[in-house]
Amino acid sequence: MSSLLTTKLPTFEEILETAKETFHQNFGHAPELACCAPGRVNLIGEHVDYNDGYVLPMALPMVTVIVGGQRPGNEVDLITCCTGADDPKRVKFSLTDLQPRQNPKWANYVKGVIHTFMASVGVQLANGFNAVIVSNVPVGAGLSSSAAIEVATLTFLEHFTGHSVASDSKRALICQTAEHNFAGMPCGIMDQMISVAGQKDAALKLDCR
Repeated sequence: MSSLLTTKLPTFEEILETAKETFHQNFGHAPELACCAPGRVNLIGEHVDYNDGYVLPMALPMVTVIVGGQRPGNEVDLITCCTGADDPKRVKFSLTDLQPRQNPKWANYVKGVIHTFMASVGVQLANGFNAVIVSNVPVGAGLSSSAAIEVATLTFLEHFTGHSVASDSKRALICQTAEHNFAGMPCGIMDQMISVAGQKDAALKLDCR
């Protein structure tokens, strides 16, 4: 964490511009959608969300951005520019064959959200999409970079398909289930819930029972 405190992180505007430029360079046109979700810090109740306790997290100004657009067929072509993501940084996969716990590991979070979203809202994506992910949430710093990717992906899918999830709690559960089943991480609900429902300059008291 000491190096993080002395490192100047890119701004939201900078990571959004990086995402848009990377998309244009790789796919030849501007993205159709841009969505984001924040990382978090927890003030009270560390490690008790998965033991049915009370927690008090708040969203950070650090965010993960996903930009994208429709492509023909049923494939997803996905690029990450996130520092700390494992290789390869670009991956293609079919919407009809979403396999969990594959390499690269960062893509499992996206695949898991796609799979769980489709099952939860009862929709099959009519088309694949191209997308670029960029983040200023440091990986491995305890600031919930994985939840930020999940919630940004879910928000993207809601806009991409026109199908909205009924509530913030259901959005958080979709992302938590995705992380359990596709990334193999038995996380609690806190990270996803604050990334979904966090507000500026406010903490969220969350009963995890």
